[in-house]
Amino acid sequence: DGKDYPITGSADADTISLKKIDDFTVEATQKKAGKVVITTRREISKDGKTMTARSKGTNASGQAVENVLIFDKK
Repeated sequence: DGKDYPITGSADADTISLKKIDDFTVEATQKKAGKVVITTRREISKDGKTMTARSKGTNASGQAVENVLIFDKK
């Protein structure tokens, strides 16, 4: 719904919002003190067998982070 919700247990962020892009894609935006710090886009393949999560932003130490995670369903 795109609204900010509080999260705990993360040094990087204190809120998260989720936005549905389409039936296969969701974008998560994490914020710390109202500032966007990490954005993650999760995409499910059309056959439903692979999920790819791409994250980009800045961690709590101020370092740039960029990750790609790929999950295969067996």
